[in-house]
Amino acid sequence: MGEASRTLNMEELMNYSNNLLEVLREEKDTQSLRHFLRQTKALQSQCDKDFSEVQKSVEDYEKKIHTCKQKAAAAESESAADAELDLLQKELEEEQNLERKLREELR
Repeated sequence: MGEASRTLNMEELMNYSNNLLEVLREEKDTQSLRHFLRQTKALQSQCDKDFSEVQKSVEDYEKKIHTCKQKAAAAESESAADAELDLLQKELEEEQNLERKLREELR
């Protein structure tokens, strides 16, 4: 009979230790989950910060591109004006040459 009670006590002790291990494991799981959640929040925060920085950079580059397009358009119109001025200058020179020739012929 002593053996039976001892066996029963061993079984209870084994069940108790298994239950205790489960509790300890659950606590580790809880701590691991909490740690994971903290890391997730930190990662999300860093991602949000990086996203904001990238978004600001994109906006800055869009402004720079717009400014460059405006400068290019201004330079192009100035270039067109210069080309027109050169053309008018050539026409003036041709007319002056023609006038000079006609005056020489008249003399």
